[in-house]
Amino acid sequence: MWYHISVQGNGSQIIFWDTEDILHAIDLLAVYSHLHKVDVLAYQFLSNHYHLIVKCENPSGFMQGYRVSYSKYFNYKYCSSGAVGRLRFSRGKIIDHGKLEDRLIYVLRNSVHHKIFEHPYRDSYNSAQFYFFRERNINEPENLHLAGGGKFLKHNKYCVPVHFLMNPTGHIYPRSFLKYNEVEKLFGSYANFITKISTPTEKEISANQGRLPNPRTVSINDLQLSEKVLQIIKPRSRESLSFAEVLTLCGKLQRKYPVSVRQLSRVFGIPESTLRRRLKGWGEG
Repeated sequence: MWYHISVQGNGSQIIFWDTEDILHAIDLLAVYSHLHKVDVLAYQFLSNHYHLIVKCENPSGFMQGYRVSYSKYFNYKYCSSGAVGRLRFSRGKIIDHGKLEDRLIYVLRNSVHHKIFEHPYRDSYNSAQFYFFRERNINEPENLHLAGGGKFLKHNKYCVPVHFLMNPTGHIYPRSFLKYNEVEKLFGSYANFITKISTPTEKEISANQGRLPNPRTVSINDLQLSEKVLQIIKPRSRESLSFAEVLTLCGKLQRKYPVSVRQLSRVFGIPESTLRRRLKGWGEG
């Protein structure tokens, strides 16, 4: 049975504050999918949510272990507490190959849909880049090495499988666990695959009032914005900021960068209407 799984941040707030958070989440995905015998066909990680396409009997145990482990890492790193993201995750059963292809395209185009990247291949945090190596005349990177025994991830008790490949930065190479052969078999050819992930879907066109979506992207995405915030407040954590300090910082960020109140609300975990109202009053004061 295939499943489309999605985890959202509470109130759309971000759950990945920097690049390392997403890379760690992908590492955990590798370890926990192997531990629970879950096949991962595709993934997409954005700052405030992520999507997975998996094949298994029941994803509950896998997702519980995966999410608890990421929460431990996140809470230690950012001096916070509690579950990261909404308590319940979304999962939808995929009943046939036609629906599977539809969901794969949706997941792989998700960052394009949200106007973060112009094409899936420009997104380092989805799995689109790891299919059809043979047809694309791409070789596996030469600087990979086997994990071997005794390799553990941060704040996690399970060992990285010995046969997984690691890159020079210490992260798991995604093709070590990604079931890319199944995706390649489904699409049949690279020409078909690249056409479908490069073309706006009917739903995307319908959501844009019947017009082809504009490929423009945001100037600064949420992940880039949150990384800037971390640099500004370092060595403090976001949770240590008072509301007045948050408002002052939001004002400075708006003056310096083309960011919206909606983006700031996601980064700081404050309802957009509240932040918009308080920023207006703050500016007038």
